[in-house]
Amino acid sequence: MSRPRAPLHRGDEITLEIADLAFGGRGVARVDGFVVFVRGALPGESVRVRVGRVKAGYAEGDCLEVLRPSPDRIVPPCRHYGECGGCDLQHLSPPAQAEAKRRQVIAMLRRVGGLNEPPV
Repeated sequence: MSRPRAPLHRGDEITLEIADLAFGGRGVARVDGFVVFVRGALPGESVRVRVGRVKAGYAEGDCLEVLRPSPDRIVPPCRHYGECGGCDLQHLSPPAQAEAKRRQVIAMLRRVGGLNEPPV
């Protein structure tokens, strides 16, 4: 099975619908089946993105503007959030953070541990 050809180029500015949250707090969107990881975006959001890096199987971009925010988006409690790099989900409400982390643990246990229904 071949990977989708990159429909994006470095520097492109596009509008994306964020469908999921990747490990590390990046939003996940798709363009014609091609995965785009977006720093600063949350599931359920419509965002304007500048594409940074384009690889064979995915692209990475930065959120320039949130056009339609997630209902789970909050103002980060730390004034250094986004600058120091120590935290990656402070813009997501605590209950949504817990649910996102729970889903990531389940996905990892399924993929790495081979468990169909991990008790998480």
